Amino acid sequence: MAGIFAGRTAAETTVTNDESGAGSHFDPTVGFADPAPWLEDDDVEVLKVSEPAREPLAAAIDRDGPRVIVFETSGTIDLEMKSLEISNNKCWIAGQTAPTPGITLVRGGLYVEADDCVVQHLRVRPGDADAEPGSGWEPDAMHTGDDTKNNVIDHCSTSWAVDETLSVGYRTEDTTVSNCIIAEGLNDATHTKGEHGYGTLVGDLATNVTLVGNVWAHNTGRNPAPKGGTTSVIANNVIYHATDWITSFGGPGPGSDVPARSVVENNAYLRIGSHFIQFGHVHYDGNYMAPGTPAAVDKRLDERPLWPAGLELLPSGAVVDHQSAYVGARPADRTYHDRRIVEDVRASTGSIIDSQAEVGGYPALDVNTRELHVPTDTLRSWLRAHAVTVEQPRAKRRARSD
Repeated sequence: MAGIFAGRTAAETTVTNDESGAGSHFDPTVGFADPAPWLEDDDVEVLKVSEPAREPLAAAIDRDGPRVIVFETSGTIDLEMKSLEISNNKCWIAGQTAPTPGITLVRGGLYVEADDCVVQHLRVRPGDADAEPGSGWEPDAMHTGDDTKNNVIDHCSTSWAVDETLSVGYRTEDTTVSNCIIAEGLNDATHTKGEHGYGTLVGDLATNVTLVGNVWAHNTGRNPAPKGGTTSVIANNVIYHATDWITSFGGPGPGSDVPARSVVENNAYLRIGSHFIQFGHVHYDGNYMAPGTPAAVDKRLDERPLWPAGLELLPSGAVVDHQSAYVGARPADRTYHDRRIVEDVRASTGSIIDSQAEVGGYPALDVNTRELHVPTDTLRSWLRAHAVTVEQPRAKRRARSD
């Protein structure tokens, strides 16, 4: 792996986004989704969450109409084993607005069950919640719901799910997942099927899915797994430490008779187990595979079957350095678990786990508060400025505990 790491630490990476060097190479606009085209409308409501508790966040999420949720507090929000669902369209959850060390949701998931939503800069860590094995406690960390469209999940850190860690729903349209950590799906916890330490499922007949700039780490399988009839672009991701299959295209379900069509380009596959299966119609090019990685591709396509306008790739040899600097909820303000997972990838360390207790347990983040003054006439650029502050690794930062 020396060639791909080049011996640098995350802070020493030379990969930059643009002339300003601000933020990730992958802006959330580079996928098929159009992030919040409604944001400049006159009726957008800004909702402030001022304490780290389930109730105020749930109340903001449950509001109807175009809304942006900002945070005047940091801290750990206990979801009390009741996952949150965004069920009304046009919601932007802006975790980048929280003061350091940001927001982490525990003991539940966050599910986008609506259209035209954006979720950024949150950590979601459901864990086993001390439930009994086989009890039916089977949360994802995050997912987009079936039949939803035009959703973006960007710069989120997801781990310790019992079902899939971060998935895309069935029959969805235009979904982008970018710059996320998708890690440590609990392998043998409380799922009724037993071992289930999975990363990402892309449901049957989901179209125009962009998975770019992410890190999958310590998930036994589905890293990711697009099912039958899907169309997806899987590019410039790091896939690390999977003991079972990596990418499977097709499978049982309503789209099983329609081959998945996917572009798999310029990814880095590291510390992979004995099964690397790729079915479907795949344009496969430019990927880095660590020595000894098995590979099997059923049908290779000579040309890309789809591609989002504006997506420009890094070479596969640059993605580990890039993600080390820019992936996850707050790359410039990382808490313990994100730092640990990123270092596992760089150092080829870490294990598949069955419980969050094996790696230190649920976080107890510091609660810091500040008053936000939100300029509604320049809301998009204001949100972007806050995003750059937590994405830019050259920004001043201190060690945190998560």
